[in-house]
Amino acid sequence: MRKQEKQTVMDAPVLRRAEGLREFAESLSISYDSAFRKAVSGELRTVRFGRRILVPAGEVERVIKEGL
Repeated sequence: MRKQEKQTVMDAPVLRRAEGLREFAESLSISYDSAFRKAVSGELRTVRFGRRILVPAGEVERVIKEGL
C-alpha cells in the first residue's frame, strides 16, 4: 500500500477573490467599455488596486445571478 503524501499549502487550489475588469467583461461576453461604464456609474462594485480595476468574486456571482 502506498503512503499518503502530506498536502501542503502550495498544493491547495487557488481561489480567486477578484478578477480584472477586462477578464470580467470577457467572461460575460460584454465589451470592456460597457463594463467600465457600469463600474463608473456604480452599478458594478469594483476595487481599484493601483491602475487596475478589479471586480470582487462576490460581485461577479451577484451579476451572474441578478444581471447588470
